[in-house]
Amino acid sequence: MDAQQVKALIAVLLDRGADIGARDDAAMDLYATDEEQARQALLAVAADPEAPEIVQASAGESLGQIAARTGRILSDEERTRLTPAADGEYAVVQPG
Repeated sequence: MDAQQVKALIAVLLDRGADIGARDDAAMDLYATDEEQARQALLAVAADPEAPEIVQASAGESLGQIAARTGRILSDEERTRLTPAADGEYAVVQPG
């Protein structure tokens, strides 16, 4: 995934006016990148109580997949910010 694709996915993910399905797809697709901007966007959505629950959950799952692949898990402070839906999905794919 190139930088332009990542930026486009982040833009959709963070767009509160975008279709829920498009935001969910963007959250799921961002698992494949190691870019810090994507990780921060996923974390923002996974911690946003106003985001649709399905998008929160997908963001949490992608964060978990990134952690499993790279070994870069969320800090305790980051983890406490997650919504329950995001935290539940993050935990499913936690490394170790």
